[in-house]
Amino acid sequence: MLNKWMTLTVITALSLTSLTGCTDNTKIKEAVELSLTKQKEMKSYSFDGSAALELSDAWMASPNPLTNGILGLFRECTINWKGASSAEPLQLETDINITPKGSTSPIAIPILIKDNKLYFNLPAINTSPDEYYAIDLQQMSQNSSSPLKLDNLKNTSELTTTLGTSMFQSIDPKWYSEAKEPVTLKDGTSARSITVDITDKNEKELNTSLQAKWPDMVSTLQNNGLLTAEKADKLKTMPSGLQVKAPGKLSVAIDDQGFIRDEVLDLQLSIPAADGKATDNKITLHQTYDGINQPPAFTKETPAHVKSFDDILKLLNKTKK
Repeated sequence: MLNKWMTLTVITALSLTSLTGCTDNTKIKEAVELSLTKQKEMKSYSFDGSAALELSDAWMASPNPLTNGILGLFRECTINWKGASSAEPLQLETDINITPKGSTSPIAIPILIKDNKLYFNLPAINTSPDEYYAIDLQQMSQNSSSPLKLDNLKNTSELTTTLGTSMFQSIDPKWYSEAKEPVTLKDGTSARSITVDITDKNEKELNTSLQAKWPDMVSTLQNNGLLTAEKADKLKTMPSGLQVKAPGKLSVAIDDQGFIRDEVLDLQLSIPAADGKATDNKITLHQTYDGINQPPAFTKETPAHVKSFDDILKLLNKTKK
């Protein structure tokens, strides 16, 4: 429901659109696009989020038994996370809790990025909670095929901004709506709540527009080391790229500084697998940001008991069939 147009009929709204060329809907869309650009200015922040995943086997499978077991944790699960991040110097800490479908016991995965090293504990592999594996990000960055590069990690907000902008730009302004009243954030401040609902009425149009942006989105993933050139070229040439299905929604809350403080994605997605066939996936995600550009309250110390990531690589090689 829009602030100024909610009492007008659809015919009147369409007439005014043709006359003025700039409606409230257009301004709402512009506000979202500006907020996505504003996210690039986030140099430090705390975050809190959750997700529910129902992913296709085609995306969460590997010929390696150990890798397949780890990926299987994410196929149907709920995930909760909380932490803090800083870009300069690069530091991130988070505690991720994964609860596979049918389980009541979450799997805790603590992660720390500090002094150009990535530390993590995997209960399925590590022998104790205080034992961590470490990856030297400086050394890994010298590997041209590795996605774990310092620049990529530092530019995470730019990557998500570029992908988010591509998605939101593909949506016609008429599908945007703004809540009549502002929402209250956790710190007591207010924010504009803007939503795009995915319905039977706009599903086809949204997908037509999204298909036009699909090659650019794939290129963004490739440029950030998340796809090889071969895989990117294959995805770009597939007859059916990423598609959304009704019902679903995209929602953001924008504070008075222009930052996105709360975001919700409730999406049913059809994504092409390696063989080109469409796969059904469902993602529900909710994330909040606080303390933007304030000194982060980091609490994790550098682990004392550390093993080299090379040990995992050797283990993976041993379990290959």
